[in-house]
Amino acid sequence: MKKKPNNPPLYDEELMHTVLDIFSEILDTLRKKQITDSQYYDSADVKRLLNISDSTLFRIRKSQNIPYIKIGKKIYYPKSFFNTALKK
Repeated sequence: MKKKPNNPPLYDEELMHTVLDIFSEILDTLRKKQITDSQYYDSADVKRLLNISDSTLFRIRKSQNIPYIKIGKKIYYPKSFFNTALKK
């Protein structure tokens, strides 16, 4: 009688790596959703709001005159900063 070839079970380390990858993707998705809940402007919004170029926004960001967060390759700026700054 021939045995059917079974898929080998995942080793503990491989299983843990797979689970961590899945959780990582879920966390990234939740962060992206939270960012898009209109608490933040993205770079295009800020450039349009202040009528500045990419390089000017980069210089302002690097001089630490503007708060920002970076998630992945995308940069976000808190709306609250602009609301208070523009009211002054």
